[in-house]
Amino acid sequence: MSFSFPVVFTINASSKHDLLIISNKTSLSELKNQISTFASTSPNCQELLSKYKKKDDSAPKETVTEIKVKWAAEGRDTKIFPKETVVTEENAAAVFRMMELGNGKDVLEVDLQKAGGEK
Repeated sequence: MSFSFPVVFTINASSKHDLLIISNKTSLSELKNQISTFASTSPNCQELLSKYKKKDDSAPKETVTEIKVKWAAEGRDTKIFPKETVVTEENAAAVFRMMELGNGKDVLEVDLQKAGGEK
């Protein structure tokens, strides 16, 4: 059974964010590629005043190094339920299913780095 749902992601624990639709069939590598593309093109993911910055097309593209889900506390026992979980290929389907059941309350936190290792 396949299902799709919207998720919010934030970049490097900042106000940079966007929304996308994922499904339980989405792999972690597909999600990383999708987020990298969104981060480079979305106005919601741009740095403040970046529109005045000189564009450098030769600059290294930012890549996703890690994705965590920040679980909403609402409706969960915070004494036993984790605050966050690192998303891996092995747990991605289960994480996405839990997020789908959370009705958009859970947020993906994404670590982006430039090719040279700079955040």
